[in-house]
Amino acid sequence: MSITAFITVFFVLLFLGLPIGFVMAVTSALYFLLSGNMLYLLMLPERIFSGLDVFVLMSIPFFMLAGEIMNRAGMSDRLVAFSNMIVGRFRGGLAQVNVLASILFAGITGVALGDVAALGKIFIPQMEKQGYTRAFAAAVTAASSLVGPIIPPSTIIVLYGAIMGVSVGAMFAGAIIPGLLIGISDMIVVYYLARKRGYPRQTVEVTPRKFVKGGADASLAIVMPVIIVGGILGGVFTPTEAAAVAVIYALIVGLFVFRTLNLKDGGAILYNAVIDSSRLFFIIAGAATVGWVFAMENIPAVVEQAFLTVSENPIVLVLLINLFFLVMGMWMEPGALIILFAPVIAPLAYKAGLHPVQFGIMLIINGNIGLCTPPVGNVLFAVANIARIGIDKLARELLPFLVLNFSIILLVGYWADLSLWIPRMLGLIR
Repeated sequence: MSITAFITVFFVLLFLGLPIGFVMAVTSALYFLLSGNMLYLLMLPERIFSGLDVFVLMSIPFFMLAGEIMNRAGMSDRLVAFSNMIVGRFRGGLAQVNVLASILFAGITGVALGDVAALGKIFIPQMEKQGYTRAFAAAVTAASSLVGPIIPPSTIIVLYGAIMGVSVGAMFAGAIIPGLLIGISDMIVVYYLARKRGYPRQTVEVTPRKFVKGGADASLAIVMPVIIVGGILGGVFTPTEAAAVAVIYALIVGLFVFRTLNLKDGGAILYNAVIDSSRLFFIIAGAATVGWVFAMENIPAVVEQAFLTVSENPIVLVLLINLFFLVMGMWMEPGALIILFAPVIAPLAYKAGLHPVQFGIMLIINGNIGLCTPPVGNVLFAVANIARIGIDKLARELLPFLVLNFSIILLVGYWADLSLWIPRMLGLIR
């Protein structure tokens, strides 16, 4: 089976809507079977398990479990209330609250779909009641959810660090400024469109006493990512230990501080965390087999040569790399995009002058944009389902947000200090 046939079968199965992990594993098995490499076919299970045998990946289920616990404990309501006190009075107030709540919520879940599930049902109906169009309310919810996988702690950042052998702490530090920039850019778009369309301000009565109480309630959620990221950057614990600490912290807050959790919630919390973790690990396992095929066919060298044939100019190469990831991100989840193509494109990216941390942040933001684009954008379809609107209407409203997201990707690619200044200041990279 030729590599051309392999890629064709891969995208045909993907287009048919089969799960990406299944597509990768089946396509790789067919490659070895039809190539007559029966020995390699028998070794396939070993490759699958070796792809999963990375210690730092153990942190992913714990981070997801911590997010589930905090969400079930009612953290989203407290973050929304506090965000409303801060930005609710601005033009497009409730939409601004939506964005700020997502920024704060990012430190709890680190997953875009988690943000949508927690905040979408809160904001979309409320925004519609205040005079926002349903499509705009849905677009703000979808766009702001993309902050989740960037602002640390983030499972997708852990995955990139594990696959590429890059310090997770350095990645967390490098993602802070780009993540905040994405959130700020969303707020700018909201302000501009709210002013243009005449969306309302909110009347928010905030007394010092209310503000202090709201801040105290929300602080218990905000402190969790500070403990995790601060502990990792300070060398107090590893990413895996940090994830376990996050679970313990979330349990203490939910059971003993807010008292909003009980033992009956444990089953649903564990179920959701296991399902989300299994989905990601299934992708990692499948991608390990595809990575083996790519290595045997020397795909990294082939891809590098193809890009260099177009141009050897670093500025052009960075643009081409981003366009490549943007297109591929439309067809697969960020996890699959990282596992499949980060090792393939990395040599070319380094040749273009990108640092591994800078390259990783750029890649992750690209993958996030894919979450909001057809044909397989999970966030796009999830929000459309919650808001009960057509994909076409939602996609049109999302366009200005996604354009600014791509502009930030280019900023990260061409301005290294945007993602490297904090890691260098902390001595995490040279």
